[in-house]
Amino acid sequence: MVFGLVLALIVIVIFMLWMAHSSHFGLAGKIIAIIALPFVGAIIGFLGDLAVASQSVEWFPVLWMYGGFIGMIASLVVMIITATKASHENTGSSVIVFNPDGTEGKLKVTFVQGWKSFFRNAFNFNGRANLQMFGWGLLSYVIINFICCLIMSVISGCLPNGSWMLMTISGLVLLGLMIPLLALNVRRLRDTGMKNRLNYTLSIIGFISPMSIIGTIYKIVLLVLLCMPTEKFQKE
Repeated sequence: MVFGLVLALIVIVIFMLWMAHSSHFGLAGKIIAIIALPFVGAIIGFLGDLAVASQSVEWFPVLWMYGGFIGMIASLVVMIITATKASHENTGSSVIVFNPDGTEGKLKVTFVQGWKSFFRNAFNFNGRANLQMFGWGLLSYVIINFICCLIMSVISGCLPNGSWMLMTISGLVLLGLMIPLLALNVRRLRDTGMKNRLNYTLSIIGFISPMSIIGTIYKIVLLVLLCMPTEKFQKE
């Protein structure tokens, strides 16, 4: 039963990747794939946890986390490829900000450049960031956040009586990663042509929204806005 569900979900993942690549579904298909892939990956991992747990009572459920991480990576790759194609079609709007002083430069974006820009502009809420820069920066955040979670898990096993220390370290790491992400979101929304007042409001609400159904829905809507083309709202 579990194997059949996993196989069906894998088929769904392949279909979503094809849907994101096919031109028949357009931007709507790409947005659906970007949003759904992390959730489908987590469900596949969860079913794997159930299968392993039935064989060993000492199994700790972690496959759902790995599945969600892989799904998120696939989602980001789809988003970056979509942004790259869009920038090739409209190279005149490919404006990227690297410097904290807000100066702009048109450059070909790579993962290394996106990684550097994510941290160099950690506290830079000025300027703009196109879809490519946002995609590589978000991918950098996901990878580092995942590595930090693994490290925290190892530390928690080594320090069974140091929970307060672990919570302090985890909070500092989380804050250190969320601020650059918040700044990146602000620069990305500004690149879509959104007004600063609405930009800051949406970004701050997304930053402080709780992990609930409403908060998750809000983050999905915010992600859709972050994936809009350059100067989308300014043209409208």
